[in-house]
Amino acid sequence: MLKNKVRTYSVHQSAPQLALYILSRGRNAGKPMLEPCPNCFILYVRDREELETWYWTFYAFWKHGFFHPHLCGSVIEMLRLCDLKTLMRNFIQPAFERATENPAMVNKIKATWELEQKIHQQAQAVEDLRNSLVRQYYLNN
Repeated sequence: MLKNKVRTYSVHQSAPQLALYILSRGRNAGKPMLEPCPNCFILYVRDREELETWYWTFYAFWKHGFFHPHLCGSVIEMLRLCDLKTLMRNFIQPAFERATENPAMVNKIKATWELEQKIHQQAQAVEDLRNSLVRQYYLNN
């Protein structure tokens, strides 16, 4: 049984203060978000600490590609609410409980995200340098 309430987000209702939003459509379905969008689910949480643990648990599953086999639809793929609840009950909620017992796991996932961001910034700097060199040596007369 699920310990947290999960619902489909409606843009016509006000967004709760403490909630995690999970993208429901497209190849990024399952991606956790802190701000709502029209195509997402709401996972209600009790406090900020629980929100952060849920966020990084969902992030790890999404980044791993865990949700891809469960997407349906031929044009725009989507994750059904009933499928999400089943996945949460069988896989994600037990992982969340393990992450709650061992907060170091969440810190390691965060560290990999920070490393990924740093590498992305470095790759962007290298690309900017290459573009600058091309402009300086090849395009200036």
